[in-house]
Amino acid sequence: MFKAASIASAAVLVIAGFAAPAMAQSISPAGTSFVLSGALTLEQSTTINCNVSLNGTVAADGSSATITGGSFSPGDWQCGLLVSPSGFPWTITPNGGGSITITNIGASSILGSCNGVITTNWNNGTSSVYFPTSTIPGSPNPCKITGTLTSSPGLTIS
Repeated sequence: MFKAASIASAAVLVIAGFAAPAMAQSISPAGTSFVLSGALTLEQSTTINCNVSLNGTVAADGSSATITGGSFSPGDWQCGLLVSPSGFPWTITPNGGGSITITNIGASSILGSCNGVITTNWNNGTSSVYFPTSTIPGSPNPCKITGTLTSSPGLTIS
């Protein structure tokens, strides 16, 4: 009887462990305004290199961040003139393990547009988002983004 009760107790503890809520990821410092900037290579019908500046704010509870606006500038002459970021606001949600999801990320040009959801990498050591050739759905073709944007002031995802 004692052995059966011990096994039943162990089973209840295991089930309770599976039912425990996952630890929520957060972006800090919460409530902070920031700028993500750097160089990105964008490819759809052609490939261009753009200098990028994006303005955002971390939510008061640190659960997400919102990119409210931004711009592309040369790099290549098309940046800012023919190609620009679109679809604002973009939402950044931390996933854990150095991964973030960006919702509504987009770009538009005279040749087409892209908008969608991507999952990419965040590096706390450099306070930067890395796009290792991320693909955004688009028309007439998907867009590919490669490069790194660094946050100022520095943000941390934990």
